[in-house]
Amino acid sequence: MDKAIQQSLQTNYWFAEHHITQSLRSITDNFLQPDKLHIWLAAYPNIAYTYQNEVAIVMAGNIPLVGYHDYLSILASGKKTAIKLSSKDPFLLPALHELLCSFAPEWHSRVRFVPEVPSETDTIIATGSDSTAAWFTTHYPHLPKIIRGHRVSVAIIPPHITQEQITALHRDMFLYFGLGCRSVVKLFLPDKFDITRITDIDTMPEEPSHLGFRNAYRRQKALLTLQQRPLIDGRFFILQEADTLSPPVATIYYTYYSHIDEVVTYIHEHDSQIQCVAGVEAYIKKSVIFGSTQNPQLWDYADGIDTMKL
Repeated sequence: MDKAIQQSLQTNYWFAEHHITQSLRSITDNFLQPDKLHIWLAAYPNIAYTYQNEVAIVMAGNIPLVGYHDYLSILASGKKTAIKLSSKDPFLLPALHELLCSFAPEWHSRVRFVPEVPSETDTIIATGSDSTAAWFTTHYPHLPKIIRGHRVSVAIIPPHITQEQITALHRDMFLYFGLGCRSVVKLFLPDKFDITRITDIDTMPEEPSHLGFRNAYRRQKALLTLQQRPLIDGRFFILQEADTLSPPVATIYYTYYSHIDEVVTYIHEHDSQIQCVAGVEAYIKKSVIFGSTQNPQLWDYADGIDTMKL
């Protein structure tokens, strides 16, 4: 695994060692604990472990080991898998797979890593950009499939948010440089909210030390300044008021709201673009507490689609 980590750092400019460590820790804590695995699998009592059907997985590489849950779901569902790894993340999963096979040797025969999607496959799961999603949808119309495109996450800031919650929100915003579908890139702020509370950071995260992230911040700050567009300088990130989603790296969009119903309507209208909603409004679809967006549980399926049922 140490060798795979070093190879990954040399291959993907946007991989940081503490991000890889965080991803491995999240997998260990959330996906490999016996009690959680028992709870998860109890919802699928009729799984037939025939090992006949093969599912092709096309993995993304935007954050380390982003496709691990698909890999585990296929093995847990009693099927085989052919995995096409992303060129941005080709080392970590094979290394982790070898470690796991020391506990479950039969997994060696159920997983193969392939350079291309096999011409003969029973099912396909593909994750990538919107253009990648469109390609797989068009080229595999006859197969059972899950095709995932680009998504982001948002946060709803309550009027009386605590400093502890803001600190947790910072983890949702900056972990993995904001490149994951569960990364919070847009804030909904209550009217008259003191936005400087978002930029008041006691302990600087590790992300600003990364040259690419630092340059992205400087570039966006310079661009907005030249265009004479308003911005709020967070010292290593930009806050910019905008109604849209998907800002540049090192930029967080924000919008003010007068009533929570405005936010609910926006989230409903942009449902296909939003992965999860950080905040305390538990009745809102896809809602999770601050600080937990990057730590999904086994039953937190991407795009809300149950992979096991596929």
